[in-house]
Amino acid sequence: MKRITSGLAAAVCAVVPLVAVAAPAEAGTRWQQRSTGSFAQTDWVEMGTLPGGVPGNVHVGFLRAEGDKNVMAFGQVLDWTCPEGEMPPAGGGGHGEEPPAETNCTLDAERFMFGDGLSLAVDRKLSTARLTGTLTVENHGGEGTPASPPVDITWTGVGGTASSTVQDTFTDPNGTRYYTKRTETSREGTVSGRIGAMGFDDDADDVSSGYFGTFRVMDRGTTP
Repeated sequence: MKRITSGLAAAVCAVVPLVAVAAPAEAGTRWQQRSTGSFAQTDWVEMGTLPGGVPGNVHVGFLRAEGDKNVMAFGQVLDWTCPEGEMPPAGGGGHGEEPPAETNCTLDAERFMFGDGLSLAVDRKLSTARLTGTLTVENHGGEGTPASPPVDITWTGVGGTASSTVQDTFTDPNGTRYYTKRTETSREGTVSGRIGAMGFDDDADDVSSGYFGTFRVMDRGTTP
C-alpha cells in the first residue's frame, strides 16, 4: 500500500481543536469530563476524468471523519490537468497558493467537502471501519451549486496498531485554566468504496491510503 501524505490534510488536522470546552458557570470551582469516539481518514489520487462536469484529469484529495454519536467530516479535492505521464506537485496549489514553477500541471478547481450526522462504525479490534452518509461538496469561494454525493468508504486494517497521546494546557483571558489529554489508538488500512461517482478501487491506477481508530479525551479546568 502506498501512503500519500497530504500537507494540507496535516495542516487542517493540526488546527482542529481536541475538544469543545464550555466555561464553567461558577467561579472558584474545578470540573472534569471525559469523552470517547472514533475517527478515520483517507488520502487519494484519482486518475482520469470524472462525470458531472468536474474539471481535470488528476484529482488529489483527503477526507477525515471523527465523532461519537454525531460524526462530522471535512476534506478537500484539488482538480488538476496534467500532461500524460506527469503528476501535480505534492501539497502545492491549495488555499490560493500558486503551484511550484516546476510543474507542468494546471490547477483547475479546489473543492471542499464537509458533513455531519454521518455514521462511522469501527470494530473493537480495529479490523475494519466504515463511513456512510451524505457529504456537501462546494467549490472554493462558493461558486456554482453545491453537490450532495453519498459516501460509503471501508477501511480494512493492515499491520499492527499504534497509540499516541497529546496533552495541552492553556489559560483563557478570564484566568480559567484548562487541561486536555487525548489518547488515540489507530491502525493503517487499505481503502475501498466511493464518494459519489469516484471510486477508490475501481481503476488499476487508483492510489489511496488511510488509517482509522478510536480516541479518549479527558478535560479538566479550574476557575480563578
